[in-house]
Amino acid sequence: MKNQETKKGFNVYQMVTDKVIEQMNKGIIPWHRPWNGVADGAINYVTRKPYSLLNQMLLGRDGEWLTFKQIQQQGGKIKKGAKAGIVVFYGKFTYTKETKQDGSEVTVMEEHTIPVLKYYNVFHIEDCTGIESKIKDNQPETTVEPIEQAEAIINAYVEREKTLKFQNDKPSNRAYYSPSMDKVVVPMLSQYTEVEEYYSTTFHELTHSTMAESRCNRKADMKQAAFGSKDYSREELVAELGAAMLCTVTNIDSSKAFRNSVAYIQGWLRALKNDNKMIVWAASRAEKAAKYIMNDK
Repeated sequence: MKNQETKKGFNVYQMVTDKVIEQMNKGIIPWHRPWNGVADGAINYVTRKPYSLLNQMLLGRDGEWLTFKQIQQQGGKIKKGAKAGIVVFYGKFTYTKETKQDGSEVTVMEEHTIPVLKYYNVFHIEDCTGIESKIKDNQPETTVEPIEQAEAIINAYVEREKTLKFQNDKPSNRAYYSPSMDKVVVPMLSQYTEVEEYYSTTFHELTHSTMAESRCNRKADMKQAAFGSKDYSREELVAELGAAMLCTVTNIDSSKAFRNSVAYIQGWLRALKNDNKMIVWAASRAEKAAKYIMNDK
């Protein structure tokens, strides 16, 4: 990589940062989710109906869910140690009350109905054995092909980082890095209509994984990791700039993917009250992360 920079007479990482800033100065760019959804959030495996917004929030995980009875009916079993999610609903409670009619000593029995909040337990299909997902049957056909150079970098990095787990072989509505599990999850390649978007998403999450103490140790810079916090926002800038840099050095060139990256960065900069100096701060850490992923020392 160093030879490439010297030969071309410029620093590729700085070039990406400059291009991002240039695009941002042209105005607000709308962001779009680059992959096709595989389910409408959290859904019931049997009825295929999505849960209510409240239950979506309670479950906090997309995909198919089953009750204990449904798991038994499907011939499946719950994995040892799996934890159930809670789904709430309003039932009815009817009771009889003795009341007196106005102006009369006659008493009558009246029925009253009140709503009562109830709940039941459900288990995610990934916490079950012996049950096949129905989501994959709805996967759209795709003509996108893997990019060899990008695949080589991803595979080498995952293999080198022995504790890091990488999942891209199951349908997903989410792309994320879990620090506690040291695990990266991205939607399958077949869920994308543009291969460049797949690698941009994957590089974003892999850049997040370099925050670990044993890698680039950005966790030391993070005092508050809550969603929308300053530290969270800064980390998102690092990840998206890192993804743009890795796409560039692997010759993945897509104006659509790049504009989406700029839109994502704009969104997090607004959370930082449009502090454009944060780009410079994040770019230096993104470059360090990109070089770490490529083993460019």
